[in-house]
Amino acid sequence: MTAPRYRLAAIDLDGTLLRRDYTLSVRSERALATARAAGVEVVFVTARHPAAVLDYAARLGLAGEAICCVGSAVCELPSGEVTWSDAIPAHAAATVARRVRAVFPRLHLGWVLRGGPVGYQHGYPPPLLLGESFFGDPTAIAEPVLKLWLAGGDLDGTVPDGLAAALGGLVDIAHVGPGFVDLVAPGASKVGTLAELARRRGLGPDDVVAFGDTSADIDMVRWAGHGVVMANADPALHAFADEIAPDCDDDGVAVVLERLCAEEVSVP
Repeated sequence: MTAPRYRLAAIDLDGTLLRRDYTLSVRSERALATARAAGVEVVFVTARHPAAVLDYAARLGLAGEAICCVGSAVCELPSGEVTWSDAIPAHAAATVARRVRAVFPRLHLGWVLRGGPVGYQHGYPPPLLLGESFFGDPTAIAEPVLKLWLAGGDLDGTVPDGLAAALGGLVDIAHVGPGFVDLVAPGASKVGTLAELARRRGLGPDDVVAFGDTSADIDMVRWAGHGVVMANADPALHAFADEIAPDCDDDGVAVVLERLCAEEVSVP
């Protein structure tokens, strides 16, 4: 009797499974369907908020769980209902917003409420509106927040000078990229939430293959039994991977999954 080498595939979305135009290729769809048919559970592990993963989950026919907001939430698929979270308390989120606006007045803030809607600071540049959303004042946040983020053309993919001091330990800097900085509750991470999700299934690192392309994915990639970094990632991240997958525009996740699914192992 044979079984797939890995029982869970933890897959980042942007820059990893998705192409640069945010589309999902037919080859990737087929590779994921083949993996699932072989007994591999597919779990999205993404910085996106729950509503922003639902179209992809529906296209793939996924039913199960997804890890969202850089590890600060788990949502059920296909509903998108948040079933677990490590949220930023409302008072901490509002305090961070006040401090950030005082030190970085040219940046804009967005936030994901624990209850689901996505908030955008008044004056926020035209955003990609996915799911229920509204414009408001982040300094008046009155509900727990899954993720805060800063947006602005001045953000170059590095942590701005003075940001850590302004945050004062109320939140962690989880993910930094050109034009944005993601902030989550202290200690929240993709790897921590993935490890707990796997544990609940009776799985350990050796049962997991993980795919990613940014520094927010590296701990997850290193934890997994087989860690895959995309060719389009910062080359400095390649050293942390067991394997470098082809570029996301060249169906890199599909290429690796196709091979792994063909490498079944014997089980008692």
